[in-house]
Amino acid sequence: MQHSKFLVAAGLAALVAAPAAAQTVGVGTTKGGFTNQAGQSLSKVVSQMTDIQMRSQPFGGSSVYVPAVNAGKLEFGLVNELESLYAVTGTGIYPGRKHPNLRVVSATIPFRVAIFVQKDSPYKSIKDLKGKRVPSGWSSQRIIQPLMDGQLANAGLSYDDVVKVPQPNVVKGANDFAAGKTDAFFFVFGAGKVREVAAKVGGVRVLPFDPSPSAVAAAKKFVPPAFAKPEKPSKRNVGVDAPLHVMTYWHTLAAGAHVSDDVVYKVTKTMHENRGALVKAFPGWGGFRSDSMAINFKGLTYHPGAVKFYKEKGMWPPK
Repeated sequence: MQHSKFLVAAGLAALVAAPAAAQTVGVGTTKGGFTNQAGQSLSKVVSQMTDIQMRSQPFGGSSVYVPAVNAGKLEFGLVNELESLYAVTGTGIYPGRKHPNLRVVSATIPFRVAIFVQKDSPYKSIKDLKGKRVPSGWSSQRIIQPLMDGQLANAGLSYDDVVKVPQPNVVKGANDFAAGKTDAFFFVFGAGKVREVAAKVGGVRVLPFDPSPSAVAAAKKFVPPAFAKPEKPSKRNVGVDAPLHVMTYWHTLAAGAHVSDDVVYKVTKTMHENRGALVKAFPGWGGFRSDSMAINFKGLTYHPGAVKFYKEKGMWPPK
């Protein structure tokens, strides 16, 4: 009996001493491009620095995983400001389908996007794409539709002025461009895919975004948060061979309202304290600034767990 009591006591002591099982959460990303790499690097840093095990979960496009976050089937998602606004209000690419459970955790980077062509092509401006083969459709990444509409509108064009080549998402669009099936492709700066395509076709060139007030206003009819950001040639700015402007808007980390305040607080704190680790894991985090995580996004609501951290740091309310 005494021996049995000792074994039970020892077993209980072992249970008490054993560390609690880490909570596992997922972050939705696309299968390729910026969000995929950003999601993997964020997951790595959060998993290393906290008792949370974050897993990057790739989908065909953001319009697939945003509803999953809203429905409580996925904890986090890397979502741009425009798509979040469409989702919450049930407008744009989510007509009549409101997603009221999306919450902002943090602004991540100013998301720079552009239309790319072959470096030796005759196309020097977006206007030169009139009558040319341009990716369209975006069946699994529907947020690209208004972004492309905005790019074309910036040059006084619409999809009626080009030859539409249906694509499910930007990765397939980039692959088809590399295969010679289109004359241009749409992608984000800083993504390895652009560098990969450039190597395959002998170099790529960015078609400039017109920064004039009237041209930007035309683009904002489709992408309200858009602004023209100046860029210069650099190793990271593949396709930029002279100073120009590109369409830019904010990207964010979002969470579902069902995610606990404690988990979101820890993720927010980890991002704030480990910018260097994020950039080391993926250079695309270079535009992330710890002091610019809380931004006033019109029409969007922050998660209480993030708000708690920002208040502690004197970053709330957003400037």
